[in-house]
Amino acid sequence: MAYPISTSLTISAQFLYRAYLSCHALQARKPQLLDALQCSEPELRDPGFQLGDDAIASLCAATRDELNRTDIHSAIGKNMVPRCFSDLGFAAHFQPSFGEALLQLVEEQGLGGEKPTVKLLSLSSDDRLVWNHDRPVSPDLIHIVFSLIYHSGEVLSDGRFRTVKAVHFAHPRPDGFRCLPERNLRDDPVPCYFNRPSNYLEYHPMAMARPMPQHNPEIISATGRQRAIFARGRFERENIAKLTYEYLLHLLDKSGLSLDAAAMTFGMAERTLRRKLVAEGLSYRQLLEQVRRDTCNLYFLEGTRNLSEIAAKLGYSELSAFTRAYTSWYGHPPSQDACASTALAA
Repeated sequence: MAYPISTSLTISAQFLYRAYLSCHALQARKPQLLDALQCSEPELRDPGFQLGDDAIASLCAATRDELNRTDIHSAIGKNMVPRCFSDLGFAAHFQPSFGEALLQLVEEQGLGGEKPTVKLLSLSSDDRLVWNHDRPVSPDLIHIVFSLIYHSGEVLSDGRFRTVKAVHFAHPRPDGFRCLPERNLRDDPVPCYFNRPSNYLEYHPMAMARPMPQHNPEIISATGRQRAIFARGRFERENIAKLTYEYLLHLLDKSGLSLDAAAMTFGMAERTLRRKLVAEGLSYRQLLEQVRRDTCNLYFLEGTRNLSEIAAKLGYSELSAFTRAYTSWYGHPPSQDACASTALAA
């Protein structure tokens, strides 16, 4: 299980996997997308796998061909907006301010290694979220990231204040580009300018300082502890337990929770993965239960979802299966805690 180190700006396979699923949701066929990426779906699920920004360009080219349309970035980014704790960047929703939320959202996407992908530049007239890399990268990547930031910001603001004032790109206007967001009856297009000195999103005054009503210090602490579980050092590339925990976390509400699927992702036989995990003191089932239990706690702290939705987000096919699991963890059914805390939606 050797992970190649890219010489260009790196992209986590998990970010690319989300983009790949977004393109498929737009009706692009999976085999054509995977052929363009020259990798398999299991490889895209591997949290230790990284690709170069040229992978995004290949994915976008294949999607344009599949859909016979050129203006795809806004739609791809919109589908990548995090909706639950298994999605990259969802924990950002609980930061104190709008600006802090956007910075964390981008940080969690796994782009560019240790250097922040964007930085906040505050001016007297406006605030700017500036692309923070001098190295040339694929315009497709910048368009998708900016679209993700824009659409996520609209969810975070929830109509309480105006967000993006204009978007500035350092590259020429792409062929077929129309607007951001996609033209519809609700949203006015944001002015987009090209051939500028740098790439940045220009925000309306005071937008970045706006407080977030869903700010939750307990969730910030809990998600920080959860990320620490699978954090790997620079040379720690093959800690199987940590890789498996992260792998499971981002797939709880998707496919790939079986031992067979995990083994295929890590390029080994089932019994080899089982043996390696046991050597590290854990079984695959124990790890899956730990990920589910940790993430369940986050949903209870969030307090906006009913038990059936939480069960689905944790990868249970039925509420009864979640109820049995929860009872085995705590000695009582989840409804008892839900009623006691009044934290869950009816």
